[in-house]
Order: sequence, then structure tokens, then C-alpha cells
Amino acid sequence: MFGVLQPCRHTLDDELADLWRAHLCGLCLELRDSHGQASRLTTNTDAVMISVLTAAQRSVPAELTTAGRCPLRGMRRAEVMVGAEPGIRLAATASLTLAAGKAADIPAEQTHGLAPRSRVRAAAAGVAARRLHRAATRSASSSTDLSIDDMMATLARQADIESTSTDLHEILSPATQVCADVFAATADAAGVPGNRDHLAAIGADFGAIAHLLDAVDDYDTDLTEGVFNPLRATDTDVASALADCRRLAKAIRRRYDLLHLDDDRLLRAVLLDGLHRAISRRSRSHGLVSLCHNHSPESAYPNPTGWPPFPPPDYPESWPYPPPFRPNRGFLERLGPFVWTTCSGQACCTDHWNHCSDKWKNECCDCDDCDCDCCDCDCCDCP
Repeated sequence: MFGVLQPCRHTLDDELADLWRAHLCGLCLELRDSHGQASRLTTNTDAVMISVLTAAQRSVPAELTTAGRCPLRGMRRAEVMVGAEPGIRLAATASLTLAAGKAADIPAEQTHGLAPRSRVRAAAAGVAARRLHRAATRSASSSTDLSIDDMMATLARQADIESTSTDLHEILSPATQVCADVFAATADAAGVPGNRDHLAAIGADFGAIAHLLDAVDDYDTDLTEGVFNPLRATDTDVASALADCRRLAKAIRRRYDLLHLDDDRLLRAVLLDGLHRAISRRSRSHGLVSLCHNHSPESAYPNPTGWPPFPPPDYPESWPYPPPFRPNRGFLERLGPFVWTTCSGQACCTDHWNHCSDKWKNECCDCDDCDCDCCDCDCCDCP
């Protein structure tokens, strides 16, 4: 499943995990039912977040239906969102539009000399782009106020801007504008127009982060394949790009607190925590991780095995177990309730939990630059 946001099972309890699956499977089935089996390939986690964002603003409970068995669910049935839900319909439109824009960008890049020429690849991408454009238009006409033609025209400017500009902000502008439109549309779909301006700003920042992280991921492969990369074209190094991502993530968190939301538990885990993990993951892969100022690598991994030590005798008063972090299922779960791991399989640092205090106790942390996945407090400005 592609997308910037990758929710971690360890930060979702059973209720939120089932709710995430309801949004994900609901989007996939809506794409199948309305646009055919092949359209399910456009399903991505960022579009699912659009459905979650819409639902978080609505006070009316979402309507669910029982879906049939699916290999991706281990041949189990599941309760999923119905296709008539405004968030699902908007997410379907966003998925198709994103896919259409990516497909249309392939021949455009070749035309502007931003990628090696390949007639077969360009022709196939052109056919896919036209079909996806028609599907997105049908989806939008019956469910949203989004103008697909305007969005596609904005995305079509991407290759032209990349071929003439050396300003990173200008290169990011098509993505920021389209994401701003989609995020703002969730306020209309949910019937909360007061959120529209804040969501437009959040969407613009999210679009910039998504584009930057994509450029970071492709930084080396684009050079090898002779494909345009916005970071190399603007002489921006990876560290600066990730610093911009952290700054934008902080801005999103500040704007987020201004939104009127009904139930944002899943949205917070997917959007805010998801962005933090996405940026931290790239920072680790490029060796740019920094620890909180009050602990060292020795305190982060206090024993040779790398696992956190068992809690002190006065547990749980001095070392509370953070509710959102769940033990790995299976073998690790049988080891006992005091072994936790992050998505990457690295042991969580107990000093981080003691230092950055869990949000349930409303104790703010004072870390300056926290890139550890164990830090999940909302009261600080950790990126």
C-alpha cells in the first residue's frame, strides 16, 4: 500500500485498528464497485486519511456494512464504510485524481526532457491518464464539489515548472494547491465550513511534505536513471529537505488544534503521528536522527540485547505503561507486558517515555529535536 502515511498497528488499539480497516476497505470496495477492479490499484493510505478526516468532523455516526471475504484480510469478513459515505466518495475521487495526475506526468516529463524517452511507457501512461481522468470526473460529479478539470490543469503545470524553475517553493506549488483543495473539500463534505481555511493550510503543508519526502526517497535512484529530482535541481540537500518537512509538520500540528472535530482519535494517529513517523523514518535511513538532549545512546539501549529493562519495583507509579503502544503479537507478546517494539523492530527507549511523558497525564516534555518513534506526546513540538 503506497502513501506517505503508514499507520502503525502498535499505536492503534483494537477499536481504532478496526475503524482504520473500515475506511481502507470501504475505499477499495467503492473503487471496485464504481470504476472496476483495476481502479482498486489506485487505493493509497493518503486517500484513506481523507475519509478519516471527513469522518472526524462529522457528528453523525458513519454507516457500516459487512464486506465479504478478502485475501488481504486473511479471508475474513469485516465491517466497512459504505460507498455512500461522503468521506469515502471524496477519498475515491482523490485516489483517482492523484493516479491520473501521476500517469499524465510521465509523458509530460519526457516531452520536457526531464526523463529518458520511452514511447511505449509514454503511450501506456497517456491511455491510463485519460481513463483515470474520466473515472475521477464521474466520481466527483456525483459526490463532491471538487473541480477535477481544474485540479488536473494544476497538476499538468508540474513538468513545465520543473523544466524552467530552480525555486523549490515554486516546484512544490502544484502539489500544495491540489492538496489544499482536497483537504478543504472535506469541510464541505462534513458540513463544517468553519474548518475550511485551516484545512486548506494543512493540506498545502501536507502536499509539500509529500512531495519533499518523495524526492528524498528517489534522491539516488533519480540520478542513476536520469530523472528529474527537485532537490538536486534546486541544490537542496536531504538534511535541509527533512528540516523543512519537520517545520511543516509543526505548522500542521498547530493548525490541527484550531479545527472543530467530533472524534479525532484515529485522525490524530494517522495524520499527526503518521507524519512524524514518515519523517523520522527518512531521517534514520539517511543517518540524521538526533536524540533528546538528556539521554545518550547508552541510556536509549541500556542492555546488550537492545531491549528496555524491566520496570522498577514501584511500577506502575514511576513508569506508566503508555496505552497506545501495544506489545507485538505472537512470540513477543508471550515474553511479557514489558517488551515493546517500534515498526522498524527496534526497541523503544524507556528514557524517552520517562522524559517525554505520556499525553494522558498532561505532562509536557521539553525535548528540542525528538526523532524517536517512542515519543508520542501531543503537548510538545517534537517533529
